[in-house]
Amino acid sequence: MNISENEILKYSEVEKHFADKLNVIRISNNGIVDFSIINDLIKTAEAKPNIYGILTKKPNEQKWELKYIGQRKSKYIKDRLRQHLVKKHEKTGAQLERVNNELKNGNEIGIKLFAVEPDELRQFYEQKLLNNIDTLWNKHK
Repeated sequence: MNISENEILKYSEVEKHFADKLNVIRISNNGIVDFSIINDLIKTAEAKPNIYGILTKKPNEQKWELKYIGQRKSKYIKDRLRQHLVKKHEKTGAQLERVNNELKNGNEIGIKLFAVEPDELRQFYEQKLLNNIDTLWNKHK
């Protein structure tokens, strides 16, 4: 019997979610990231997300561009997103400078969140997404 990886892990659902360039949650307003949107999303999520995407778009466009894919244990996801979007610790590879440049250029910031269970699979999904979807900000692919 031959069972494909996709059938067991439902990777195609995850890839479809991150490849969708229209259904994105806008988290910036007037050139500032509104972190309360992320807090509310995570608080009300059925399952705590552990994979995330950071997206940008010009104000007059409809389609978003996926710039970064990351993962973190679900209990630390808010801290990691805060590093990317609000306050960066010097030792992290956070995307705060790039996010701020996008905002300065008048672009909007959006986010996509996904919950993978068990949590240990998040690294597998992140690597598979990076192999299959082009992102500009990810260093390791």
